[in-house]
Amino acid sequence: MQTAQVIPFRFETREVRTMLINDQPWFVAADVAASLDYGVPSAMTRHLDDDEKGVSTVHTLGGAQEMLVINESGLYSAILRSRKAEAKRFKKWVTAEVLPAIRKHGRYHDEQGKMATLIGETIGTDGFHMLGALIKGKVASMPAAKQRKATAKIWSQTHAAFGVRSAADIPASQLDSARNFIAAYALEGDWLPKDARPKILSREQRVLGYLDLNGVERWEDIAAGAYILTRREFIDSMLVHCDMPVTTDEMFEFAQLALANLNSRSNCMAAQLKAIRKRD
Repeated sequence: MQTAQVIPFRFETREVRTMLINDQPWFVAADVAASLDYGVPSAMTRHLDDDEKGVSTVHTLGGAQEMLVINESGLYSAILRSRKAEAKRFKKWVTAEVLPAIRKHGRYHDEQGKMATLIGETIGTDGFHMLGALIKGKVASMPAAKQRKATAKIWSQTHAAFGVRSAADIPASQLDSARNFIAAYALEGDWLPKDARPKILSREQRVLGYLDLNGVERWEDIAAGAYILTRREFIDSMLVHCDMPVTTDEMFEFAQLALANLNSRSNCMAAQLKAIRKRD
């Protein structure tokens, strides 16, 4: 089955991805199964005929993925087998609204006309999960109770910043902006754990501040005797410019270790040379 572009639309609280293949609508089986409350997609698709299901390469924010899909006939079969109350609503909504709109325009609009889920226009569930992982990392250092409140606060501010009700509806072209917004969002006051709040340092104290891979701000105390130097800077600071305070005992210890290292290297080189001569 050919590669297809996704047209996402929303049934109540769930996103159901559909696509046009040879001008016929196909649906991502996992999304349909979730909407009809099947436990797993295979519980739904194993009863379908071979011509009612297939595998399609779908372009997502995470790259091209192989997904199990079902066609319109397979969709109706799945609906008829479902005993859930959602099935009747799902069928009515798909047949009365979504399918006619897709066939006519290649897209679906919600009642307010604001969702406008054109092909590739929104970040969809993939982008939503990506932003969710970023938020999860940002609040990871907080107590569990504060994590939930801080997460809700960040989502609320993100929705307001991009003018959407759900992060899944953020335009795909603004995904990077949304990621940067969340990464840079400042949690202040009671949101911060006590050890993360700014503190007054003494003249002898030093701290290292950085952002980890999840965009979370981290602060670590630097030990009094710790230095971040290149090898050349280390030698110059200790032996040439004397910027690094080193005691006489430490200098002797360094010299002894250096001599031991040189002796070890010499023995290793001699052994390698001996082995080469034997081969010759």
